[in-house]
Amino acid sequence: MKRHQALTNLSREHHQSLRLAKKCMDTAARAVPEQCQALCQEIVSTFDQEWDRHFRNEETTIFNVTASMEGRIHDLGLQLTEEHDRMRDMARTMREGDSSCAILGQFGLLLRDHTRLEERELFPLVEQAFSAGQMERIRKQT
Repeated sequence: MKRHQALTNLSREHHQSLRLAKKCMDTAARAVPEQCQALCQEIVSTFDQEWDRHFRNEETTIFNVTASMEGRIHDLGLQLTEEHDRMRDMARTMREGDSSCAILGQFGLLLRDHTRLEERELFPLVEQAFSAGQMERIRKQT
């Protein structure tokens, strides 16, 4: 799917998110505690610089704008922000020592569904509703 150039970097990062989500779900399904623990530690070590940075970019460039809009785009902004917070909580739980296959599987499932929702529903709405200036701000920040 062709994306507006302002969203290209975020979409590229979404591809990485989907790869991580699949890895999480596959690892959790195998239910080998040592493998789950290793992947949880990998997530914890990269979360702030990769995943949370991505979330903050979306929140400041997209969700701050959608908060003042109406309809589906507004509702998506609220839902997706809440999902960011849930993934932050899961990463915090992993950091505090819960590296179970259960938390890993939950994280992977949420990350997959969240990323798909942004790509399939939010981004097309953003492309339609945002001004050229708002799109340029996304491009510059990401």
